[in-house]
Formats: sequence, structure tokens, C-alpha cells
Amino acid sequence: MAPKLVLTGFGHFPGVPDNPTQAIVEAFRKDPNGLAQPHKLALLDVAYRSAGSMVDALLDPAPDALVLTGYSNRATMVTLEARATDYCAPDQPDICGTIPPLKSDPAPPLTTSAPLASLSTALKEASIAAEISQDAGAYLCNYTYRHALERVNERALDTTVLFVHLPALEGTELAKDAAGTISMADAKRAVCLIGTMLTSKG
Repeated sequence: MAPKLVLTGFGHFPGVPDNPTQAIVEAFRKDPNGLAQPHKLALLDVAYRSAGSMVDALLDPAPDALVLTGYSNRATMVTLEARATDYCAPDQPDICGTIPPLKSDPAPPLTTSAPLASLSTALKEASIAAEISQDAGAYLCNYTYRHALERVNERALDTTVLFVHLPALEGTELAKDAAGTISMADAKRAVCLIGTMLTSKG
């Protein structure tokens, strides 16, 4: 039976030895009741060669919602990513040292079907700062988001895909140089609220 929600985070990558999204996923593993709906948790490799296949596996069977989370040192609050591009930065290798070749004719951006305005409003009403972004970056966050949106479209799956960038967790080493921070409690509340809204269909 497919879980209603699949939630992912990332492990370490250059410059980020302790990824806050890994800490959040592990916190939910310790407290499964923290997510109300049947769910599956996964940590994605920060590696171009394996991240896509990991996403494919998480979409079989198809959940109601796939919520991908990642860390951004530019994020000052919970950031809901509206779209993913077909571009990967040529100067940002993954943990294996791999950089995908530049495409001479990149495909147009893909857009999420998630109700971003409603999600943003709900987060703010819950006293969690949030914003909508049109730029998911040019690293593994954008890459996995693009891959997931492509697969859902190709397979005509009834799965809502959303990427959420989070700032550093308060009190961590990462927070010292980050643009913004969030408490673990608020990060978990944000993910719970997003997951609930995206899996409440009908």
C-alpha cells in the first residue's frame, strides 16, 4: 500500500557537513507520530548518479504527495519552490565530484501543482515565516525537484510534488554563517502542515 506522504531530506555535501533536513527526517523517524498521515521517510544522496533513481523508487507505488526538503544558506524562512529548471551549475560538484554536462538546449522549467499561496498563508497563520520562490537553485535540490516533476508527468501520477528549502537550524554551527534560522520545532510543524494540506484531497 502506498504511503500518503513521502518526505525526503539530504545528507551532507561540500560546505554543509550537517544538513538540517537530515536532522528533521531523523527526528520524524524517532517520532513517527509527528506526521499524522501514513508516510515514508528517506534521505537522498547528494549525488547526481543516484539521486534520480532514489526518487523513482519513492514514486513506486505513487504517494499522494512527495515533499522534498533541502537546505539553502540563502533561505531566511520556509521557502516553497514554485518550479525547477533544467540547469545544473558547472562549478558545484556533488559529493562524488560529479558535474552533469551543460545542455545546449535546456528544456523549459517545470512547475509544481501544489497550492503555494494557500500553503504560504497557512504557514504564516501558524506563525511560521514562509515565502514562495521561483528559483530552486542549480544544485541537487533543483535537480531532484526537476526529476520528480518529470517522472510524475511522464507516468501521469496523481502525486503532488513540492520542494521546500529550509534555513539552518537554530543553535547549530551552520547557523553562524546562514542567512536565516528556524527552530527544530517550527521546522517540524511546517513539514507537518505542508504534508497534511497536500494529502488532504477532496
